[in-house]
Amino acid sequence: MSEEPIIACSLDGGEQQDRAEQWRRLLTTAVRSEPVERGIRFVLPVGMAGQVAGLAAAELRCCPFFEFTLRLADDRLGFEVRAPVAAAGLVADLFGT
Repeated sequence: MSEEPIIACSLDGGEQQDRAEQWRRLLTTAVRSEPVERGIRFVLPVGMAGQVAGLAAAELRCCPFFEFTLRLADDRLGFEVRAPVAAAGLVADLFGT
């Protein structure tokens, strides 16, 4: 039986607000979004791949319980965010529903 990861962020309050704003700005470029099991999937312009990858990598350093998947196909970027069920509220707050 695998253990559930600890749902905690190492950023302080101001840093968390800054990060949330970075995600909000970046995700305004999404062509569409849809819920997936334990998360959300976005479709963005392929040119956003570098920014999305950089921000996802930074997010993993402070919140290692997130799972990010990037897929480039058909001149689009598929970006999925998943987290344990216990972090569903955090996914909704940070990335939307």
